[in-house]
Amino acid sequence: MTRTILTNATFYTGEDFEASSGSLAIDGGVISEMGDMVAAQPGDDTIDLEGGHVIPGLMDAHCHLIYRDVADPYDIELRKSIPEATIDAVVNAEILLRAGFTTVRDVGSRGNIGVEVRNAVARGDARGPSIHPAGQILSGPGGLADFHPTHVFEDRPYRYGLGVQVIGPHEARATIRRQLKDGVAWIKVGVSGTGFNPLCPAERNGLSEQEFAAVMSEAKYQGVPVAAHAESAESVRAAAFHGAQTIEHGIYIDDESLELMVRNNVTLSPTLSMYRAFAVRGGSMGIPSVIVDQHKRTHERHAASVRRAHEAGVPIVAGGDAGLTHFPQGSCAEEVVSYIEIVGMSPKEALRTITVNIARLLGVSDTVGTIDVGKRADLLALRDDPLRSPQCLQDQDRKILVMSGGERV
Repeated sequence: MTRTILTNATFYTGEDFEASSGSLAIDGGVISEMGDMVAAQPGDDTIDLEGGHVIPGLMDAHCHLIYRDVADPYDIELRKSIPEATIDAVVNAEILLRAGFTTVRDVGSRGNIGVEVRNAVARGDARGPSIHPAGQILSGPGGLADFHPTHVFEDRPYRYGLGVQVIGPHEARATIRRQLKDGVAWIKVGVSGTGFNPLCPAERNGLSEQEFAAVMSEAKYQGVPVAAHAESAESVRAAAFHGAQTIEHGIYIDDESLELMVRNNVTLSPTLSMYRAFAVRGGSMGIPSVIVDQHKRTHERHAASVRRAHEAGVPIVAGGDAGLTHFPQGSCAEEVVSYIEIVGMSPKEALRTITVNIARLLGVSDTVGTIDVGKRADLLALRDDPLRSPQCLQDQDRKILVMSGGERV
């Protein structure tokens, strides 16, 4: 079998991103050796990286593959049909891969699109990252994913939306089992509202205590992890208390919630860059003013909560929540810069949020997430040093090479 040799580069290895010079050999899609002693042999495919810097393939812990040039819930659920949303997801999967994202977690989709795109990529029928999908978001009536006024569907749930409505603990449990039957790897649940849904703002709780407790109980019984959308203080506290694997957004994190997050090893996925974009430049992005105003109102509190979580040692992962107008798929790379500028992370800490920490969260750190011998060759080569110029992660022109499983993208 032909080996691939990457040469003339600095390789950031291990969880601490220690700089290693020399070359890196890939055999059968796996890193086989590294260092100054690596030498090309006859028949090897040698790639000169021209003094570039190589890091693990990027990861996005909060992705919606169906989001493509959308500005609001109407765009997501009504302007686009299920077939169009499916095409968007396939296109976005390849866009993400070309941008250097080799692993993503899809945390909410219409129908079962995320699962089917994962399967298509795994079969080789489509190009994209490794996908860890949830299904439709579990939501109560009037909750996170109940986006439209009651009269629109005459008080009936919309079957083809981003969310599935559950009423009572029994429906919540049954929906989880149904989604597991259909192949999900995660359960996404809307515990609170959001600034993106003016009908259910961030401070409102989207499920009853009994409904959310049933979600967590059934998920634990079935052995499936939970991503809990939680922005209000009460919802964050409940998600932390019940030990959801991740809290998405986490705008209002109080002292009690912070203590529970640390105790129960809950990871925070803030999507800080997207929320910041809505607050700072949402109007120029074409986002409706009612949504922009909601994010302006909560942005400073959100940033403060993420800072406090970081200082307390809560694991933080980078999530894009991207695909909106003027915040395209791949914008998750902005999280690294936001964590440095707003949260106070070091460049290495910030880079871990988009690689090491997500691999650990997804349970795949034995095979991906770092550059180490024996790991899958998911790699991103950059012209600039990402520890000195993290903005280069956002610039497609500064990317030399993307590899997924040792194959050049």
